[in-house]
Amino acid sequence: MLAAFASARRIVGVVRPSPPASPSRLREYLAILAGALAAGACGALFDQVTATISPEYFLEGKGLAASSLPFRLAVAWTGFRGGLPLGALVTGVGLLRSARSDRFSWRAWLVRMMAALAAALALCPAVMAVLDPFGVREASLGVWSRGAATRYLVCWGLHAGAYLGVLVGVFLKGRPALS
Repeated sequence: MLAAFASARRIVGVVRPSPPASPSRLREYLAILAGALAAGACGALFDQVTATISPEYFLEGKGLAASSLPFRLAVAWTGFRGGLPLGALVTGVGLLRSARSDRFSWRAWLVRMMAALAAALALCPAVMAVLDPFGVREASLGVWSRGAATRYLVCWGLHAGAYLGVLVGVFLKGRPALS
């Protein structure tokens, strides 16, 4: 009987529960969650500002015209969701860096991320507005004014800059942790 039971366990593949996560691992998970939520809140606020610049970017570009939510709530929800992975990435790479160096400073890490973000937020909207690389002004003739098309491009550039700034910051400053 015991042999049959042992054989059935092997066939069914009974898996023993894993031991609970260590307290430090739990703190790391909570830090990543906190970083994601903080960036989500920043994303919601960022999108409120950019929705003021160009509602068309959200209504047409993000498809919020079809949303059943009120406009500002839909914008906030979109920004919150967009910020979550960025916050998790910055926090996760920061945790990797802190585990590999006793000289790691969260303050310095976040200042570097903010510097990369600020540079991209200054550069990308200007490039989009000047170059119009996707022909938005021409494509929107007769639908939007030239000013609305330019605001759309600026808003698009701000959003591209937000993602690019974080990714460049993580790549440049997080590389030691990733190698």
